[in-house]
Amino acid sequence: MRNQHSCAAIAACIAMATLASPTKAQSLLRDSVADIVQSAMPAVVAISIKGMVDPSGTDEARKGFNAPLIVDLVGSGVIADPSGIIVTNRHVIEGAYSIQVQLYDGTIAKGQLLGKGLGGIDLAIVKIDVGHPLPTALIGDSDKVRIGDRVLAVGNPLGLSGSVTSGIVSAIGRDLRQTSVGEFIQTDAAINHGNSGGPLFNMRGEVIGINNQIYSDTSGGGSIGIGFAIPVNDARYVLEQVKEYGHPRFGRIGVRVQALTPGMADAIDYPNDFGVIVAEVAPDTPAAAAGIKSGDIVQTINGEKVRDYRKLNRVIGTSLGKKVTLDVWNAGKTRSVTADVVELTEKLWASYTSSEVKSPTFSQVTDFGFVLADITPELRAQYSLDANIAGPVVTRVVDDSAAKSAGLKVGDVLVDAQGTKLNNVADFANRLTELRDRGRRNVMLYVGGAGGDRWVALPLQL
Repeated sequence: MRNQHSCAAIAACIAMATLASPTKAQSLLRDSVADIVQSAMPAVVAISIKGMVDPSGTDEARKGFNAPLIVDLVGSGVIADPSGIIVTNRHVIEGAYSIQVQLYDGTIAKGQLLGKGLGGIDLAIVKIDVGHPLPTALIGDSDKVRIGDRVLAVGNPLGLSGSVTSGIVSAIGRDLRQTSVGEFIQTDAAINHGNSGGPLFNMRGEVIGINNQIYSDTSGGGSIGIGFAIPVNDARYVLEQVKEYGHPRFGRIGVRVQALTPGMADAIDYPNDFGVIVAEVAPDTPAAAAGIKSGDIVQTINGEKVRDYRKLNRVIGTSLGKKVTLDVWNAGKTRSVTADVVELTEKLWASYTSSEVKSPTFSQVTDFGFVLADITPELRAQYSLDANIAGPVVTRVVDDSAAKSAGLKVGDVLVDAQGTKLNNVADFANRLTELRDRGRRNVMLYVGGAGGDRWVALPLQL
């Protein structure tokens, strides 16, 4: 009996060993993705921006204060051309007046914004010049992505550059906003703030998406395994259009469609489980010329079944200058029509030159986001200042300001500005005006008082 148990145990072990053989195990799951990461990482960049946003409507602490609201944000990007063209998200660079790009080898370069999407196009193009060709990412085909494919998200989450997370494609064709390029790849690879604009790679090291946003159950929260990426085919179309024309051009035929619900299909005796219903046809458009009418059911476009409006919008949107063929059903009869795709007149892209995005420049002391006062006996006692210290004293600092970013605190005394001793607020303002007019971008301050003796740099271009 004992021998029978032993034989059974040995047989089970042999079976398990067979199931876990190296060849089979590796075919199911790679032991490491290090080779893929090593080849793909040089084409991924970290993006840091300084931006200025409208302070109106912000918290009570800023009310009555005219200082610009300065924000420091981080994001990611992917090098799409050896000349230094980088694709990222629009929201990464929104409001930026200074863009800094860090390459994988640590090189830091100033970024120039070439253009950004408007409306539902959350893409932007940044250019850097480092004097030599840059490594570029391999671009895949997002139309071939399947649910369950393994993927890697690479980027700069929370400022931690060169971070890699892994997961699978959880869903495809997610509808997050209604535009021609408005469907997304969903993934459970961890995506956090700062990953935006970075690439989503497949297991061949090809970019299949541009990481865009996450769903979180708390405001400002982190990844809970529901992230979204813009399909790379959409990003590639935009980039190719910008390279050729300076802005992306999208097509239209003049028709607006909506989803066909089961109730609608039952009401009109529509026999199929695919198709979209025409809600509106604009006059004097290719759709009107083709005889398409409100209430028609568009079943196919160029021979492919249409299961929702996004399919139709995408094909038409990326077929400018071509013809599309539609199979249209109405009242039990199907007909085939052809329509020319003309250019969509709605402006969906903003182009820039290097001179159009300028830094805000110091004009008055409060621009820095702090309040200064000449030292009085009362202030000297309030902040426990040394009897011999001279200079203007900081009495207020607001969040998200140049002063806050420089580390200035209430009770600090500005003793010296770039080699000039200060006695009062007027001395400080005059010295900064002088330096600004000489073209200086920053000023070195020697600070004493409540926060301790130290040097800080304050930007004259905020």
